[in-house]
Parts: sequence; structure tokens; C-alpha cells
Amino acid sequence: MNIEVFSVKGFSGNLLKNMLEEALQKNELFYPVSLINSVDQFIEAGLASVPALKIGDKIIQNSTENAMEEMIREAVDFLKGNEDHDILVPVDFSPASIHGLHYAKMMAGYLGLGINIVHVHYPVYDPVTSVSLDEHLMKQSEEQVEDLAAELRKVDEKNDNPVRISTNLEIGGIDVSLIDILENKKHDMMVMGTKGTDTGIRRLFGTVTSTVSRHATKPVIVVPPQAEIKFPGKIVIGFSEELIIDKTLETLLKFGAKNSVFFDFVHINDNEKEFKKLKDKLYENLMSSRDLLVGFNIRSMPLGQKHIDEVLSEYAESVKAGMIVLVAKHRNFIDNLTHQSVTKKALLHATLPLMVIHPVLNTVE
Repeated sequence: MNIEVFSVKGFSGNLLKNMLEEALQKNELFYPVSLINSVDQFIEAGLASVPALKIGDKIIQNSTENAMEEMIREAVDFLKGNEDHDILVPVDFSPASIHGLHYAKMMAGYLGLGINIVHVHYPVYDPVTSVSLDEHLMKQSEEQVEDLAAELRKVDEKNDNPVRISTNLEIGGIDVSLIDILENKKHDMMVMGTKGTDTGIRRLFGTVTSTVSRHATKPVIVVPPQAEIKFPGKIVIGFSEELIIDKTLETLLKFGAKNSVFFDFVHINDNEKEFKKLKDKLYENLMSSRDLLVGFNIRSMPLGQKHIDEVLSEYAESVKAGMIVLVAKHRNFIDNLTHQSVTKKALLHATLPLMVIHPVLNTVE
């Protein structure tokens, strides 16, 4: 969508365009802005006066003393209110990532979101062939991404409410680029497939999937190859005190609110006193958000000699859950290399779709 700035030739038109572009960038709204000085186009657009802004079919005019500031504020508010929201779906064209893409499309349909298919191209540097080879690989990747989008759109041709699909080709380091892209305001979450292969190297350093899911600040759903493409009717949540921090629980409840999801909260610990304390606090928070709930259960399970991720996974499969949710703790790079977190282990052995969310803190400006 293009934003048009209508103004007579001169300083004021350029100033309005520049101020608008700065405001859009500040609010992470990425739209092209063009300046129009033609009187014929003023008349064709049906303008009563200039300067004016046109966003799609919406015309913004203001003749007050602070006209420019007011028009820019109105434009930003309008764009924020009408901004599309997407699920970010990274693909590397492997069968696992394509499976993740189909899962994301299903999820988008249930949540009323679009999907943004992105492939991150890692530059090839070779003193002899790098330029020609890299250009060829980039063009090939771009065509593959567009082909994927075209296939999905074709499936939706007879659908009354087709999922909105967009594509992106990015250049850079894969894990860092994906985290940066996910932070764009239009992305509500990320869904990505995982190969599900467990090797010594992966256990030590983690995969791109593991890195992104544990360091992104928005929900990331990791989809193993054997996962059924079906919206989860029951979700098992491994809960600890991180889940109760401020808006973290609210984020999870909103995810399931529109689709009658049953939440099964499981605390894995041999300390009953600790469980009682957490259970009371969780129940209190759930009751304050009861309008978002269809049904829930809170239980504890003994850890015994097993790892937490094993107990949680076995329980989820026994109750036929469609997804597992974990709340991840943020750690620095050195800690990450040595710390065998529950999240990391669960990602390496995932058999069900796994959502990783992070504590959402209230911030005071």
C-alpha cells in the first residue's frame, strides 16, 4: 500500500513527506510515500484542500494551525489500527520446513492471521566465483519462495476466507536474521519446522530452531516432522513461576481463547509445598481471566529419576494433547553453551508441536 502526499510545489510538501517518513520509521510501519504536486491529480482524488494525505481509500485533511502534526498522527493511528498481522514462517525448502509451513497455514486460518514466508540467504564468499554463484543462488531461492506461496494460494482459491500470504528473501546469518524479522510489529509469532535429528553437535550447540525459539521475545512454535496438522484442542503447559509473571499467562490464554482450547497445567516437582504455592497463585490469575477460558486443569507430577522434558512429553502423549508449551528463561551465550535447560532438551526430542514463550514483563516508560 502506497501513501500519497498531496501538496503544491514547495517547502511544505517536502517537509510533510519527510516528517511522515520519520514517523512511519519510528513506529516500524514500512510503507512507501510519494509526493504529488499535480492539480489535476488533486481534483481526481476529490480533495477539498491541500496539503492532504491519501492511504488507500482514506483521505486525511486538516486545516488547523498544527495541520501537519495532526495529519501525521491520524495517519499513524490509522495504519496501526489496520495493520495486517502475520505468522512468520522460515523455510529452507527441506521437507521438515515445508511441513512447518503447512502447519503454520492451518494455524493462521484458526487465528485470523496471515503468513509471511521467509528464506534467509547466507551469502557465499569465494574470491573467484562468489558474485555470479551468489546471484544465481539468491534468484533460485526467490523463485522457490514464490512457488511455495503460489501453491498455497492455489489451494485457497475456493476458500471464502483465504489466508493472506506474503514472501520475503533476507540476507544474513540465519538465527540472528530470524530474530530481527520476528521483532517486526506485524509478526505475532513464528512457526518453524525442525528435522528432529538428535546428534552430539546439536546437543552441545543447539540448532537454528533451538537458538531462535529460546532467544526470540515472541512465541515460537516448533513443529516436528511427525506432528499432525491439526489445531490443538488440548494444550499441556509445563508451568513454573515464570508463567505467572505479569502478561505471560495472558498471552497464552489469548492464543486459545477463540478456539475452545483446554489447558492442562502441569508442574513437575517432588516438592508439594512449592506446588501448592504456585497452584494458588496460578488459580488466582486464571480466575481474573476467566472470560478467556473454556476449561483447565492444574496438577503436579513427580520428577523421580527422569528429566522434566521426558515426564512432560510422556504425559502430553498419554492425554492425547496436541501441543506442549514451555516458558523459557533468557540466558547469555556462555550460559547457553553449558546449561542443559528444559527448553533445549524438549526441542531436541520434540514429538508434538512445542510452543516456547518468554516472560512478558510490564514496562514503565
